[in-house]
Amino acid sequence: MRVNIKNKKLFFNVMKSMIPNFNLQNFNGLTIDSRKIKPGDIFIPLKGEKDDGHKYLEQAYSHGASISLVEKTNNTKMSSINVRSTKIFLHDLAKKFREKLPYPFLGITGSNGKTTTKELLAHTLSDKMKVMKTEGNFNSTTGAPLSIFSFSSNADIAIIEMGANKPNEIEIICNVIQPNMGLITNIGSAHMEHFSSKNEIAKTKSALFSSLPKNGTAFVNIDDPFISKMNLTCNCISYSLNTSADHSGVWDEKTKKLILNDSSINLSKYPNTMNINGLAVYSIASELGMDIYSIISKINTFKLPKGRGQIEKINDYLIIDDTYNSNVESMASGIKTLIEYSTTNRKIIVIGDMLELGENKKKYHEDIAELLDDKKINAIFAFGKLSKHTIKNIY
Repeated sequence: MRVNIKNKKLFFNVMKSMIPNFNLQNFNGLTIDSRKIKPGDIFIPLKGEKDDGHKYLEQAYSHGASISLVEKTNNTKMSSINVRSTKIFLHDLAKKFREKLPYPFLGITGSNGKTTTKELLAHTLSDKMKVMKTEGNFNSTTGAPLSIFSFSSNADIAIIEMGANKPNEIEIICNVIQPNMGLITNIGSAHMEHFSSKNEIAKTKSALFSSLPKNGTAFVNIDDPFISKMNLTCNCISYSLNTSADHSGVWDEKTKKLILNDSSINLSKYPNTMNINGLAVYSIASELGMDIYSIISKINTFKLPKGRGQIEKINDYLIIDDTYNSNVESMASGIKTLIEYSTTNRKIIVIGDMLELGENKKKYHEDIAELLDDKKINAIFAFGKLSKHTIKNIY
């Protein structure tokens, strides 16, 4: 992971407040990956479960790193400054940097749809605001804090994607990011290998709402049985496709339109999950002052992030690329999208293993077979040791 430091003066002042003898004037970016270093970068090696970035100090120096922050003595020629823990230092640095940014931060987490919702919201708000956002999949306890060093000081809002592979990781990110608003897309089975149950996943994700100040705002998907029961101590804006809420939408399955009051958004070129993601974005944009016509106009020009349900035509073939994520909910949504897609041509599905599902991984793969056992699917190709359980239970 590497970020360009846009506001070098602010970054320098924050570094100086933490390390009084920091005098480096010429720097470009900050990186934790020695392979991504560009000349003039600051290198922060992190110690992980499987590897230690301190092993690559020499490589970082040869690639042009200007200085490193380390917690171990080293023999490289590169200038270095010792800190107690590079991970803690990175978090403290990001927290101080964030405190100097005057605009609100909106956090987005959930089991599915985080990146798509983040990108759709940023695209929509950009019509009226200057938006900062985490890039790509910078959503971990390292990636989310690292990403804010690329933010400008003169923006209107920042959108931070937050992911969790293990319990308590959302709380760790929130302690650094200090969000003013929050959205939890849904609670599903992603990363079940590291959680004891969906209730534990919900507890981890709920830290986003718990971290919000009393005058903050939580955007609540009351269609999700876990999210709707979360305790809130801040303002609550609800949205729903099924019942009365602050922002209610109606999903027309035939036309693939999301109906909002007297207007509608045509979502036929997107996966079905865009209905609730679109409603979430509409709810936030409306509360931030955008009119419905501007919101609809921006949503209609949105392009899905790579691997998240894009529809591409290659020669005579139509390909739905939903390869980025593979868990039960994402797999089920992708299969449903293919089944419901209107065409007279053959429908072929290619699946792979769903990973990090814990002790019930075999059952999850067997359950997917029920969705694939549909006459509208003409052929199925599967790859992986777990996918064989899916194939064995079809027909």
